[in-house]
Amino acid sequence: MIGKVAVVTGGLSGIGLAAAKSLKSEGHRIVIGSRRCNTEKSSSFENLLGESVTFLQLDVSNQKSVEAFTDKVEKEIGTPEILVNAAGIYEEAQIVDENSNHWYSQLNINLTGPFLMTKALMAGMIRKKFGRIINIASTAGRIGEAGYSGYCASKAGLIALSKVTALEGAAHNISCISISPTWVETPMMKNAILRHSKNKQITKASALEDLLNSNPQKRLVQPEEIASLISFACGENCPALSNEDIQVNAGAIW
Repeated sequence: MIGKVAVVTGGLSGIGLAAAKSLKSEGHRIVIGSRRCNTEKSSSFENLLGESVTFLQLDVSNQKSVEAFTDKVEKEIGTPEILVNAAGIYEEAQIVDENSNHWYSQLNINLTGPFLMTKALMAGMIRKKFGRIINIASTAGRIGEAGYSGYCASKAGLIALSKVTALEGAAHNISCISISPTWVETPMMKNAILRHSKNKQITKASALEDLLNSNPQKRLVQPEEIASLISFACGENCPALSNEDIQVNAGAIW
């Protein structure tokens, strides 16, 4: 497969970083977009990922930021043919809580962000007659849980958005899937463990044990497991892999 220009949002940690590494190993030119991308933050990742990787600041929830980012990529690197929407946040709150900021922030980043990125890049994919769009959703998009209204709603919406994208892109050799992991060992998960231990007044080790026991495999999914699926879905060997939500759940429903 001839190397493509691949954009990975949220590519400085967790699933996004693992995806960038995996796609780079396949010969693709990687562009990482993140709010944390700047000279100081990116230097260590440049050493980690090596050449053929570009780091650009991006706020996926801000349309002007998305437009500036995609214009720069198009002019300086080329037309992206792969998009991995991995940027996401996770907050816990009850629906009746006084502050509703958690709802808007999660929908803006987890759902509006992928929409804006897809909208900005899909026209170029149509011109190139090739596109692979991967949206990182969650098992939470299918299973509701008290205290996760914004997260569950945003991920459910992302699964639906992926299906619509797949249908609109089908005639142009553009495929789109969502990947829905259970708990993955990432910085976001570690923050969740801290909150769980504090809320339940238990140790971090006990909070981690609760997560491990929440799935039949008694283990945490690793970011590299998701990345290997992303690389396969972005290839040319299975263009019919589209309009599907793939759960990587270690046997769990959440």
